[in-house]
Order: sequence, then structure tokens, then C-alpha cells
Amino acid sequence: MKINSGIFRNSSIKILKNSLFRPTTSICRKSFFDTVGPLNKKSFLDIFSGSGIIGFEAASRGAKNVTFVEINKRYLNQIISNSKNFDYEQFYFIKRDALKFIKKSENFDIIFADPPYELYNLNIFIENALKKLNEGGMLIIECSSKETLEGFDKIAKFGDTNLLYWKV
Repeated sequence: MKINSGIFRNSSIKILKNSLFRPTTSICRKSFFDTVGPLNKKSFLDIFSGSGIIGFEAASRGAKNVTFVEINKRYLNQIISNSKNFDYEQFYFIKRDALKFIKKSENFDIIFADPPYELYNLNIFIENALKKLNEGGMLIIECSSKETLEGFDKIAKFGDTNLLYWKV
């Protein structure tokens, strides 16, 4: 996978063979970052990181720092390995369950979550994540178009994938 834009544009990241996650598509990533706007001086959380491509793209586009949260040790180790290819000092890596992490975490400016489709209780996660946003912050959930969630400010549809946006 390649980074779309920013200082690391066209840089590739490696993905483990036989991975069960679905990396966010290039078109979906472009739409997401166009909607979020400039990331300069913003803290960024990539939770349910999978490949880490969203967090790497955020770093490339000027995020102040990027935190990856992934419970799968193999995936997190691959993210750490990929991070060594970037001249960026503000990556943080955490192996933890997303809900346990979000309940006790610090606040962020942008939270991007891409949980397994239809296998995770998103309503509880969203309720907790919205409490962890700085003023003017944004929560974005990538989910299946079959999942029913409420209270979002914007939706972008990409086939079976929806991006839902909450602003505080």
C-alpha cells in the first residue's frame, strides 16, 4: 500500500500475508483526509490500526503525533517495523483492546476507528470516544453500510463501506 499525499507521498508500507483486516482503500483515505482538512499540530489516534496506513498517512500530512492502538501483536509489530522507514519521531504504539484503551486514554484532536465490520459494539465505543476529543475534534468511524449508528454529523459512502463523522 502507498501513502497518497504529504511528505511521505508514494512511500509503501508492507502488510503481513494472510492478514484478516481490510485496509482502508485509497479512495476512502483521500475522501477522509480531504474532509478532515489540515492536520498541522493535531494529535491523531488510529485505533483498530490493522495495517497502520491511516496513521502513516496522518503523519505524512503533518499530524503533531500519531498513536496506533492494535490488539493483534503481529499487526502491531508490522506497524512498528514500517514506522522505521519514516523520518518521524512522534509515533506511539499500544497493544490493547480498543474499548479499554479509549476509556482511560488522553484526549486527541482526531480519532479514526476501523473496527471489524459488524463484530464490535460501536455504540459503547463511540460514547467513550466522543469524551476523548479535544474541543473542535473529530471522531471518524469506518464501518459496514449494514451497521446502524446514530448521531453522526456526516456520512460518506464507498460501496459496502461508510465513513461516519462526529464533530465536537
